Amino acid sequence: MQISAQLVSQLREQTGAGMMECKKALVEAEGDLERARDILRARGKAGAEKRAGRAAADGVIAAATTDAAAALLELNSETDFVARNSEFQALARDLAYLAAQEDASSVDELLERSLNGVSARHRLDDALARLRENIVVRRFARYPRRPGAVLATYIHTVTNKIGVLLEVEGDPENAELREVARNVAMHIAASKPEYVTREEVPQDVIAAEREVLAELTRNEGKPEAAIPKIVEGRLSKFYERVCLVDQPYVRDPGKKVGQLLKEHGATPKRFVLFVVGQG
Repeated sequence: MQISAQLVSQLREQTGAGMMECKKALVEAEGDLERARDILRARGKAGAEKRAGRAAADGVIAAATTDAAAALLELNSETDFVARNSEFQALARDLAYLAAQEDASSVDELLERSLNGVSARHRLDDALARLRENIVVRRFARYPRRPGAVLATYIHTVTNKIGVLLEVEGDPENAELREVARNVAMHIAASKPEYVTREEVPQDVIAAEREVLAELTRNEGKPEAAIPKIVEGRLSKFYERVCLVDQPYVRDPGKKVGQLLKEHGATPKRFVLFVVGQG
């Protein structure tokens, strides 16, 4: 049966459901607007647009690894109740796999890609209707596989709200290094560094930290001539806090992360840390 765009638009305005869902309902109802509206209500599609306007501040982080790449993705919901739903978590994993498999440059582009025979956006809309909460892909990161590099992911499985994607330069055939890389990803989730090395820390950030440390040292009554040396010593502690390679390794605090990787013939290249709702 031929359904006019005007009729589809009218049903969409009345229910807030997606265009495709409206068209399907009208086809099933043989063009009967009232019947189509009842079909959408029965399927939970009506009101989807209103839900889409509500804040989605909870959710999960999911990770996936394929032959092409590894990816990290944040899927948001309105409540922790839905974030713990098995269907919601399965959708997050599927979307993370899609992000790893497809080289998409944005969330919008990712949602247009096919996921199990339908667009990812269609899957998202379907979940929104069934779970009756706003569901949003907030962000994702993708690292393609490169020769001479190891990719590792880590999800804090107790909450699924913290995830890490890490790339280190080293032998990808080395099973021990792959395990070490995963452990370093776990370390990142626990210690939350902001940079890989000191060289990556912006100069204005370092300058601001020096000013704070100088003022703190001055207020402690230290001699003015000694302040620069004391500040440099304290700046090392700052680097330990924000730089991955300078951090004491959580599993062996007597060893720095940079030293651990060097022992295994590896160098950290880059990482992404996602915490639900953060940043």
